[in-house]
Formats: sequence, structure tokens, C-alpha cells
Amino acid sequence: MSTENLYQVKVNNNLVETVEDGFNWSQGELLWQALSEQARELNIVGISDTEENLADWEDLDDDNIESLLKDAKEQGFIESFEIEEIKD
Repeated sequence: MSTENLYQVKVNNNLVETVEDGFNWSQGELLWQALSEQARELNIVGISDTEENLADWEDLDDDNIESLLKDAKEQGFIESFEIEEIKD
């Protein structure tokens, strides 16, 4: 996938809001920030339940948006995600 395209991201069937028109593929850190800020609205669970959970959340793989979402799902923070390319 091209890093120049923009993507809409849904987590647990809820759209992740962003100040831009979408996320670039390589913007894993920006997506992580958005998920952290919108955790309650997106039904992301367990981030601050324990210090260990918080550390796991902070250490998620944010190399790109897909690796972040896969890691968050594997660690049980989210149930589902969708990445959809935004067409011009």
C-alpha cells in the first residue's frame, strides 16, 4: 500500500476522528495518539487498569497504522478494526 494515500480507520465499529482528512499509512504514532484521546468513545478497554496494561499500551508497535491496530487487537485492547482507503 502506498504511503501517500489517506485511510479512514474504524475501531470497534467506530470511526477514529482526526484533524486531517485521514491517516497516512506511516502515521502509526498519530493514530496511537488519536486512539488514546478517544479511548472511551471507541470502547478501548483496559489501558489504565494496571501499570502493566499502561506500559503495554505505550509499547504498541506504531510503525504504521496496520501494525498498531493488529498489535492492539492481539493484546486485547480492541475487538476489531477496519482500514479503508479514502478515494479522491
